[in-house]
Amino acid sequence: MRKVTVTLAALLGLALGGASGLYAHLAEAQAGTVIVQQGIAFKPGKATVKAGGQITFRNEDPFGHNVYSPSKGGIFDIGLQAPDSETAVAFKEPGEYIIQCRIHPKMRAVITVTQ
Repeated sequence: MRKVTVTLAALLGLALGGASGLYAHLAEAQAGTVIVQQGIAFKPGKATVKAGGQITFRNEDPFGHNVYSPSKGGIFDIGLQAPDSETAVAFKEPGEYIIQCRIHPKMRAVITVTQ
């Protein structure tokens, strides 16, 4: 069931967020950095990944969240993320990206992408 949820979340994210050369949605999470959505917060609030690396966003709250970045050069929106689901996003370009939740605007994290 989790695999179906992740695949549906990724497809919904593509439909709502469009495609960009700076990120790629992945249907299944692979090993790498994980940011958990729990207690209406991103944990940890800061993460670093090398260019081309990915971060998995895992919703451990009992309600939906959203993950998006309004940052220039790294704009993406994965759409509604259901409880107990995860979606991985690959960051291709170095820079600093603010991550937020449209449902809970005070949720913020910072992703630093290095060379």
